[in-house]
Amino acid sequence: MQAATATRARGSDRGDAKSLVRGYGLPVSPRILVIVGSQRPEPRLRALAGVAAQSATNAGGDVELLDLATLSLPVMLVGDAGQDELPAIQRVRKTAREADGFIITTPEYHGSMSGALKNWFDFLYEELAGKVAGVLATTGGGSGDMSIAAVKTSFQWCHGFVLPFHAAATDPSLVEEASMTPRVRARVERIGHDVVRYARVIRPAFEEARARAAEGSLSGFAGEHGT
Repeated sequence: MQAATATRARGSDRGDAKSLVRGYGLPVSPRILVIVGSQRPEPRLRALAGVAAQSATNAGGDVELLDLATLSLPVMLVGDAGQDELPAIQRVRKTAREADGFIITTPEYHGSMSGALKNWFDFLYEELAGKVAGVLATTGGGSGDMSIAAVKTSFQWCHGFVLPFHAAATDPSLVEEASMTPRVRARVERIGHDVVRYARVIRPAFEEARARAAEGSLSGFAGEHGT
């Protein structure tokens, strides 16, 4: 797993589609971005992210962790060109653009995702299209369904795909990986493996379809994103 400060070179701002398309398109080591979606210390969230990141690494993913608490990310202002020059925003967009898949974690606040994570989404759109995400949540005792559904909806509205499987840690006593229940750990590990597994298929298929944008509707929704 690479540190959040790591950088990677890609063939273009959208990624080198040709490098992704081998036969039907199987990147050997999909780039997986793990988002820790809170701006305050959340030991349970970081424990979930750590297990998921290790699982994705074990599955063959090239994993990077981005902790939103380490960024001074301003509230997104529509039409403010000056924000585009801020290092934190450039980093958010670059790490998302370079990823083939995502593992997104959030605490459940007031029945939804955290404000920090929603703000991360607000800076992105094209960077998420045609990619796959798994979702993890922590709660104060609830099921986590509301926050998980909110994250999935936001990702899908950016034309991304989400796993139909998720995990929530509802036990307030969980403060580190060692105290995670076997059931929660197993679900988190499955998500790590699945994001790598499906990133190998979904991202290349999307890039192949996007390359056919000039053919109109034959390119499907990917054609709406150009070439």
